[in-house]
Amino acid sequence: MDGVHVTGQYGLFPTLVATYNLLDHPAYSKIVTEVNKTVTSQHSIMKDSESTYDESAGNNWLDKSYLSDFRQQIQDCVDHYASEYKLKQCFIKNSWMNRVGKGGSVRAHRHEGSVISGAFYPVADEGSCPLVFKSPISMYRMSEILLTEDLYNCYNQEIPCEQGQLILFPSWLEHYTDDNKTDNRITISFNTFYQ
Repeated sequence: MDGVHVTGQYGLFPTLVATYNLLDHPAYSKIVTEVNKTVTSQHSIMKDSESTYDESAGNNWLDKSYLSDFRQQIQDCVDHYASEYKLKQCFIKNSWMNRVGKGGSVRAHRHEGSVISGAFYPVADEGSCPLVFKSPISMYRMSEILLTEDLYNCYNQEIPCEQGQLILFPSWLEHYTDDNKTDNRITISFNTFYQ
């Protein structure tokens, strides 16, 4: 705009969400074999979908000894994320698998009792529903009339679901999916905490 002299511009309170490509990891095929044979059941947070998550039995999907190299790779990504976020190192404390087919979805939630959470997609048909993050400040916004939506003013932000991708995010960040339009969208999810 003419006559406007900008002296500074700040992106205040950004939220770090990071993605990592693990498709080329040597243990990737072991993960795919394991998810294809894993038995899942219905879970209340999911619509027309299944999970191995069981609060009473514990969740340790990634703790299989033959997946230790892959689990370590995920831990390395968590360490990188924590370093970028300037967090004390935290470690994977539990993990589980979700299976979302056509028409399935995951209701909005956050991960209580965790610092960094993650979603890894060992199997994701092209066009699988994205992971949607809700703006943590939307409840404080009052009188805005938006002309266009961008990163500064959006209420939700989508991260595409891509096979072999790991997404890390702060556990307090509420997230969900819309109805899936593909047959296969499998997620290995996990939480972390300090030792």
